[in-house]
Amino acid sequence: MIVKVPSNIDIKKIQAPASKSYAQRAIFAATLGQSKCLVKNLGTSDDVNHILAISEQLGAEIIKTEDGIEINPRINEISRNLNCGESGLGIRLTTSIVTTFGGQFTIRGEGSLVSRPMNSFETFLPQLGVKFESNNGFVPLTTTGNINGGNIQIDGSMSSQFLSGLLMAIPLAEQDSQIEVSNLVSFRYVDMTLQVMKDFGIQFISENNKNYQIRGSQTYKNPKVYEVEADWSGAAFWIIYGALYQDIEIQGLNEHSLQADRAILEVLDKCGIGYTWNQKNLRVQQSSLKPFEFDATNCPDLFPILATLGAAINGESKIHGVHRLKDKESDRGLSIQSEFAKLGLQIELEKDTMIIKGHSSLNSGTVHSNNDHRIAMAFAIASNLTKHGIEIEKAEAVAKSYPEFWSLIDKIKISD
Repeated sequence: MIVKVPSNIDIKKIQAPASKSYAQRAIFAATLGQSKCLVKNLGTSDDVNHILAISEQLGAEIIKTEDGIEINPRINEISRNLNCGESGLGIRLTTSIVTTFGGQFTIRGEGSLVSRPMNSFETFLPQLGVKFESNNGFVPLTTTGNINGGNIQIDGSMSSQFLSGLLMAIPLAEQDSQIEVSNLVSFRYVDMTLQVMKDFGIQFISENNKNYQIRGSQTYKNPKVYEVEADWSGAAFWIIYGALYQDIEIQGLNEHSLQADRAILEVLDKCGIGYTWNQKNLRVQQSSLKPFEFDATNCPDLFPILATLGAAINGESKIHGVHRLKDKESDRGLSIQSEFAKLGLQIELEKDTMIIKGHSSLNSGTVHSNNDHRIAMAFAIASNLTKHGIEIEKAEAVAKSYPEFWSLIDKIKISD
């Protein structure tokens, strides 16, 4: 799908989408529980829909209601062949969580997930009594046996998602466990995992994101209703829109959220962008901007929209943490560099730093999303920096996290 985005987007108020990160964690927590749970504000992203399907394959009854999705766990027969679509978080949660059911499971993925490394499982699942096999470190993955507790050390430098999956699974092991973690990145996502576990009745002790003590033989205690909070990742695009073009109100955000991408507010402070809170509504004011320097190591999903911000600012802006971009939906650092170059923006990648040489405007032209939802949305916001808009190829990639995104923008033209 090709979308032509005009140069005069006009949006003054918007509801933040549901957090697919929280949604996937909540679905699995409810699936591991013993009683019915109504999960509200799950959203309709592809990633969430795949995890709902896996919940059903793990024996849960899934019922759509006017208020949300009702998950009634441990009702039906379990399927042993699971497909996580393109969800990196989904497959890393699934692979550990299925070991609590015992037996053998095969876990597959699609699209970019086929080329994303999964060999970290080889370093810890066998230590916990699970036989693990992969396709030379890639999907399909196979697990056999029940997870045991115990003391374990893991390296968190590749992705925090491996740790999140292990944390959700290991309370159901018979033995108590202690997990020592080194080099943890994106620790905020682990905090989100722990918050969901706590909300579902799991007890643990966490010490400085380095040591986790978890009692075995616990039970997930499903609340009758669980509401997923709004997504700072999706909201970030509209936050930068408001900073660059006109005041906007983003509704439904948790000001005190644990989400890593709430760090977008730190960037606003660095650039001199004004914003105010009114309960759960964030109002961002169009502002005069100054170049910024920001470390996005622990919030790499912000890179695409921060590149758009840097393009709009006269001068040199720097974003650190480029090494976190290689194994995303695309090699995101190279994709951002090459696609912005088509619009006349120079971006340099020097070791772990992205240097954006902004000059307040971009040429109109055609770019490709590289099948990356966040790159597609970043260029939609960047269209207001051009005279005649931007044409975005493979624009359907937004369905991974924010399927309603294009419907929110007036005057776009869509073609096959």
